[in-house]
Amino acid sequence: MNPPNHQKFKVFSNGVALALAEVIFWVALFVTYYSIKRIAPNIQLENEAWWAVLFILPLSSAIFLWGLRQKQRWAKTLADEALWPDLLPFWRPQLHGWRFFCWRMALAAMLIGILDLKVGARLREVKSEGVDLMVALDVSTSMEAEDTGSSRIDLAKQSIQRLVNALDGDRIGLVIFAGDAFVQCPITTDYGALKLFLDGVTTDLVPVQGTAVGRAIEVCTQSFDEESPASKMVIVFTDGENHEDDALAMAEEALTMGIGVHTVGMGSTSGAPIPLYDRFGRSRGFKTDAEGNPIVTALDDATLIQLAEVGNGTYVQAGNGFVNIAPILGAMNALTQTETATVAYTDFTHHFHWFFLIALIFIFAEGALNLTFKPRMA
Repeated sequence: MNPPNHQKFKVFSNGVALALAEVIFWVALFVTYYSIKRIAPNIQLENEAWWAVLFILPLSSAIFLWGLRQKQRWAKTLADEALWPDLLPFWRPQLHGWRFFCWRMALAAMLIGILDLKVGARLREVKSEGVDLMVALDVSTSMEAEDTGSSRIDLAKQSIQRLVNALDGDRIGLVIFAGDAFVQCPITTDYGALKLFLDGVTTDLVPVQGTAVGRAIEVCTQSFDEESPASKMVIVFTDGENHEDDALAMAEEALTMGIGVHTVGMGSTSGAPIPLYDRFGRSRGFKTDAEGNPIVTALDDATLIQLAEVGNGTYVQAGNGFVNIAPILGAMNALTQTETATVAYTDFTHHFHWFFLIALIFIFAEGALNLTFKPRMA
């Protein structure tokens, strides 16, 4: 005699349903977030830096499935599955899934509420003091080398994020370059927007390979607001393998315009091979030359030191998993701080309480399930 369907633990089907629900939830969340960023810039998150708390959600799903599997094992240890209807006539294992759904939606609403959605009511001019800086990030394939404790490009991106976190009232923009250079994020005081652009940077964004440092400096200098009285500086994150142009000449030209050029050397002078990965992120060995030998890419610190000297800037070499940005911040603080005016949304209305209300509704729904299916004694 097989137990009725309503008495069975459906661990596999629950797992598939939860996996699909997680995918739908995250896709909907990212589509909504990026759509709002593009269409409604007045809608922002007060605690945007806390977004990582949302990873509690898939973790809770995994714990639930593990717990459901454990309950199934314990129940089978207690008695044969065919005897469950007689021993536990009012037991409803399928309720576990619905109860967890309510609990998980309540948790999701609370976590989103913690991020604190706010809506700006009006635009007005906001004044701040600071400097203008453009960051040029090398995205050539040599930046995939892993002689800095991680890939050079990952360490460079982390260092730029630290630099952005240290800013207060300054404006910053992002240029990516390889054999050519492009503006990835125009100069702005919206640090959150720049971090979003930075997160999406990979070594395949620029189709023309090479390392055109001079072109990158040129694009940076052209990206400044000519009418802005703020002091200006360019920071170049690269391994220095310049094969495309005269970077020293461009640094000299930038200095004549009052723009200092600072360089950050990504990599080691001993060099490292360039790893290759397939589309699933699995290692496929190393990039090789025509004879099949691994290509070793090394930091050209001599050129970067010259660039910094010609551009009246500083030079910093990446260490093992860390870049000391203190000299760059010191150079920024030494520049004349100029008051600039930007248009920004103000008079924000916070809407976190609506998400807490939604969470409360799901908690009541979970309790209602318990009352609805509470066994009645004869």
